[in-house]
Amino acid sequence: MIIILIFSYPGASFRWFISRFWKSKKTFKEFLKDDSYMNGIIGLLVFSAPIIVYNLI
Repeated sequence: MIIILIFSYPGASFRWFISRFWKSKKTFKEFLKDDSYMNGIIGLLVFSAPIIVYNLI
């Protein structure tokens, strides 16, 4: 539960940044309030993916 809460801010930031490409009008606060578990999982993936790729290369 704590890991989900820690990574929810980076996950919401990533979702907000990607939504800008589709010209979404949602604010960062709206993404943060949407679903904390989705934000946490996305944040965890965003941080872990480069580490996994670096170890594979």
